[in-house]
Amino acid sequence: MDLVAASESVAALVASGAGKEIGDGVGRSLVTAVVAGVHKVFGSDRRSVDALEQASNTGSSAAADEFAAALRWYAQRDPAFAADLVDWAERATPAVSQEVHAGRDSFVAGRDQTVINYRRVGE
Repeated sequence: MDLVAASESVAALVASGAGKEIGDGVGRSLVTAVVAGVHKVFGSDRRSVDALEQASNTGSSAAADEFAAALRWYAQRDPAFAADLVDWAERATPAVSQEVHAGRDSFVAGRDQTVINYRRVGE
């Protein structure tokens, strides 16, 4: 997985507020791990910390873009952080499965559906 895709995926995860919205502990723990890991790496870099806080608090796409840029910058300089970033992105992008039930005629039932298939980043 490339760092651009990984940083955008992780930034979108944090900006989406997934940690606040997901009912089970899995999403919350992932976002918590991301935020803690990023804070550790960003340290006293106020601009990068602000990008993280803006992305997590506002959820705006501009804030997510700036946060993704900060993630990329650090990942390009720190191989251990880059590995963590890729791991978080892979955990944030679950495999997609699809199940369809048709009462009578599957052609008629399927004709009026919109199916969106997402591919996992890095595949």
